[in-house]
Amino acid sequence: MPKVVDHEERRRELAEAVWRIVQRDGIDHASVRAVAAESGWSSGSLRHYFPTQDSLLGFAMELAYRRFIARLEQIDTSVGHRELLKAFAHEMLALDEERRVEAAVLLSFLPRAMVEPSLRELERYGTRELYGEIARVLTAAQEAGELRDGVVPIKAARRFIVLIDGLNIHHGLGPDELTADDMIEAVDEQLDRFFA
Repeated sequence: MPKVVDHEERRRELAEAVWRIVQRDGIDHASVRAVAAESGWSSGSLRHYFPTQDSLLGFAMELAYRRFIARLEQIDTSVGHRELLKAFAHEMLALDEERRVEAAVLLSFLPRAMVEPSLRELERYGTRELYGEIARVLTAAQEAGELRDGVVPIKAARRFIVLIDGLNIHHGLGPDELTADDMIEAVDEQLDRFFA
């Protein structure tokens, strides 16, 4: 009887091999050959799923976004607008090993996305999704009279993501200088600027 192959599971295994290489050696080392070696596959087998390096990197980036979005969907939305945004931020911040790996991988893709159109499109799509989700919460807070005067939800959403990205970068470079507690405090201070 022929073996049943779970193609999506194999694609996930390859994406996780990309993440390990990116975290250990940097994105420039995540070649098809290196990913094949890391995953124990032949380059030919890998190319069956991902014909180019950029298609492999794109899937790895997309899977990281999907895992993150899946965690956001588990957050209790009945907690109130400010607490909901705080929970979103805590899911995005590199506060534990899983989120540190995720943040490091996603941030590693940014320079490559600036020069590779297919990766840029994926990055922009994922970031716009985040902007939109945060802006929806801020708009609902505004309609409930909870925001400070002058706060524009979409602009505030963009600033919120920029803050989180910046915190993750500096925490990744110097976790003893910018601690997890410092990151949480910075998010709280930003929320104080948004909410009355």
